[in-house]
Amino acid sequence: MSISVDVYLRNDSGNLVILTTPPEESDLVGHDDTRHTLWGSPAVRALGATVVVGLAQGDVWVDFGRLDEMVADCELIGKHLADVAAAAGRSEDYLRFRVGNLLAAAERARAHRAGVVIWAGHGDIVYASRPMADAGPSAC
Repeated sequence: MSISVDVYLRNDSGNLVILTTPPEESDLVGHDDTRHTLWGSPAVRALGATVVVGLAQGDVWVDFGRLDEMVADCELIGKHLADVAAAAGRSEDYLRFRVGNLLAAAERARAHRAGVVIWAGHGDIVYASRPMADAGPSAC
């Protein structure tokens, strides 16, 4: 099972809406095993990461107010990319790509004053492929 990152918000009806990742971007964060071998690993914990390490326990919902914490985690990992990649048994390119996907999702979330979810499943959720300004009840 793969872990992905998506931007989420609630529409006027209170329904959870997941914004579609633009086709020129990727939502990939890793395979399920990376919850422990990468994001929740001792190497990432030792850096002082506070948000992405939660993947070791399950899906992570990052409210708009915590986006800066998630970005800080990504920046920490980026500064220690070679060490973290080696400790996780992954290539630097593998890690760089996935950190980039997290950062891109954070930027999209900021643009919509929304949050980010890093997860393995989507369940019964409404998806919106249009910009948020149009994602009212009719987008559901």
